[in-house]
Amino acid sequence: MFSLTRASSTKTALSGSMRVAPRLLSTLAKWRTCSQATFSLPLVSLAQRRAVHDRAQPASSASWNLEELWRVSKASGPLVFHLPSDDPYLNLSIEHYLLTKSSPESHILLFYTNRPCVVIGRNQNPWLETDLKRVQEGLDPDEQEVSEARGRAPAGEQRWTPGRHLRDRPAGTVPVDLVRRRSGGGTVFHDAGNLNYSIIVPNTRSFTRRKHAEMVVQALRTLNTPAHKWLSSESQRSDFPKVRVNERNDIVMQRPNEAEWLKVSGSAYKLTRGRALHHGTLLYSSPYIHRISDLLRSPGRDFITAHGVESVRSKVGNLAYTASRHMRNNIRKDITEAIVQQFWTMYGTGQLREPGINEIILSAPASFEDLEEQNPWLAQGVQELVSPSWIFEQTPKFDFRSGMLDNHEVDLHADKGAIRSIGLKSPVPGLADNPDGSVWRQRRKIFGKTAAHHGASDSDSDENVKLYQVQDWQALLRVATSSAERQTHEKTTESVKQGKDGSEHADVRVNVSEGVGECVPDMLVQRLKAVFPPYRPARKNDLL
Repeated sequence: MFSLTRASSTKTALSGSMRVAPRLLSTLAKWRTCSQATFSLPLVSLAQRRAVHDRAQPASSASWNLEELWRVSKASGPLVFHLPSDDPYLNLSIEHYLLTKSSPESHILLFYTNRPCVVIGRNQNPWLETDLKRVQEGLDPDEQEVSEARGRAPAGEQRWTPGRHLRDRPAGTVPVDLVRRRSGGGTVFHDAGNLNYSIIVPNTRSFTRRKHAEMVVQALRTLNTPAHKWLSSESQRSDFPKVRVNERNDIVMQRPNEAEWLKVSGSAYKLTRGRALHHGTLLYSSPYIHRISDLLRSPGRDFITAHGVESVRSKVGNLAYTASRHMRNNIRKDITEAIVQQFWTMYGTGQLREPGINEIILSAPASFEDLEEQNPWLAQGVQELVSPSWIFEQTPKFDFRSGMLDNHEVDLHADKGAIRSIGLKSPVPGLADNPDGSVWRQRRKIFGKTAAHHGASDSDSDENVKLYQVQDWQALLRVATSSAERQTHEKTTESVKQGKDGSEHADVRVNVSEGVGECVPDMLVQRLKAVFPPYRPARKNDLL
């Protein structure tokens, strides 16, 4: 039974004195979140609101289990969920569970914060949207996390114990996960200073892509009062910026005395029969905001022609940056509470917020094996999202052309993350010094089902070459060109023997060295490696 049990903690950092509900979920060991002290907010007005809320909402024993989500969501009115997990694969799987397993008439609000990760849309191309090499190299720990991890917590703040994903990495490196979500939209970067919110509602005419973005803006505007001043540095306070929803349904901000509007929240949507999901990001205090453009700037942007959805680039900003983890947590709690209140105003008229009943924290302890045992559906969802087949093999077909480098050019056609054909254009041997470069040869190799469909020749292969697994481009191109040369040599020789083609072009091809394969210039190989680096998937041991 996937049941709810009372947690031992009496408070949570997410919602005042609301008790940590039930151990609903089990997940990977690295999903364990660190124990955080409950800090008193410096904002008097918010503390007063929470005191009123606490008196009006006595703590309630959990009375249902996750398997009863359909019944509870149908009968109890709005539901609010908080996820302490920072694992993007788990959090997105829980979100999908709430979307598909809840009553079509229910209204659900979900909050979570992910560790550093790049999240691409359902129909996007990871080689076009990201710099995969930089993503896999990771990030430098933000300065605050390093000092705290080494035991030098700032005065007045509790020491932070880094999560497993930081402890297990070489010193000075924070890994960045690559994730493909199940909804559409563009590519985004998440970290500890980014709040993710999801609203799941009936898919009716009243649902619009703008509706809940406006709800979040209204929540943020309630914080724009003299009582709400957030530290922009350790010695300076900053007014909360103006916020609005733009024509693309993004939330943008304008700082005092500045003309430029910066994007702080983008949204994605998933519409199913009867249900509508709107999930958005909210950059409030990202320590890595200066690295976002590097991670999302693909070295293949000028060389890839894609058939999927491309992201629209926008300048981004933090709502209220602080280097203090303490203050970052307080800002998140403040924003979360404001959004919950607006959501409750919209959908919870006449109903009380009851911790453990309609406002719940889903804990993430234990191991992946426990998750498989207690909720196989969620475990399967996590395994799907983390697999290279989901991340890469869902990519729509695209074409790549390297551009001419040292008189050589590679072009390839890919579909579902695999090479379908690859070609190499190069000068004909003996005529490379021709100043006008007028004599070229083009060799092409076809792979996989495409070869079978076209009636594979000796130079073609039914091998399925996955782009994210290519380790040696030089070797791959040597094999492709040598097999293509053999076939071209045989056909050209036969043509000359028959005396039906006396052209210079045919004579030149006769002199091509058979079966040797061409040495591709290093500049070209380096470009291929930069755009298509081999991917290191998570191993089973990494998930325990």
